[in-house]
Amino acid sequence: MPMTDIIHHQKGFSIIEMMLAFVIGLLVTGSALQLMVSNSRSASVNEFIATAQENGRHSLYIMSTEFRRAGFRSRAEANQIQPFYLGSCEGGAICTIDGGGTNSDRVAIQYEPIPNPDNGQIQDCTGANVTAGALTADVYFVDQDPANGNINTLFCRGYDPLTGTARGNAQALVQGVERLQALYGIAPAGASNINQYVTASGVADWQQVFGIRVGVLVSAGGESRVFDKRARTYNLLNSGNLTLNDQTPRYMYGTALRLNNTGL
Repeated sequence: MPMTDIIHHQKGFSIIEMMLAFVIGLLVTGSALQLMVSNSRSASVNEFIATAQENGRHSLYIMSTEFRRAGFRSRAEANQIQPFYLGSCEGGAICTIDGGGTNSDRVAIQYEPIPNPDNGQIQDCTGANVTAGALTADVYFVDQDPANGNINTLFCRGYDPLTGTARGNAQALVQGVERLQALYGIAPAGASNINQYVTASGVADWQQVFGIRVGVLVSAGGESRVFDKRARTYNLLNSGNLTLNDQTPRYMYGTALRLNNTGL
């Protein structure tokens, strides 16, 4: 039987095949990375917007709930009180004040607090104790919070309206609130139907104030690199154009409410 030569052929990938596989691998990896970056960016955008929206809703909920207490007295026979505190706060400035232009306003409501249903204590907006039957003035304002990276924040501080002194330190309520604007609903003399809204400086007779409109400009509390840096303009409750050039989009929220304890 004749001998047959067996030729072994070397098998494997050619250089061209390897380069093609490498390029395809790079394309697949790049696409996967791009998808991951896009998803991460979308998640960051959605989280920022959701946080800003929650800040807006929460701040308006707090103020709407509290402002309805303005002018409240627990005893029907008690003398009617001014719903807004017009005394002085720190630095001698009037507590309820128009900040002027696009600057934040300050709103101070005056009322008699009732016992907290959770603990039975009588307290102001910060949790400071108030003597039974005594009035409190709760002052709402926007300032930077030094305890939290100087983020613009909605604060409240309780005052004794008889002495004009604060009961304690201001309490941070909602982060990311950058502007607070208030307009006061005025009714004609002898009537109770509101026919105009004016700033605090435009109120001639506070006994004719029967309602309030509140607006806030909110963000998530800081800049986000997922947004482009550009100029954005806002006009909160017709207070004027406020243009800010940064990477922070902001949102405006507002509400109007009737004061329950006026005109009694």
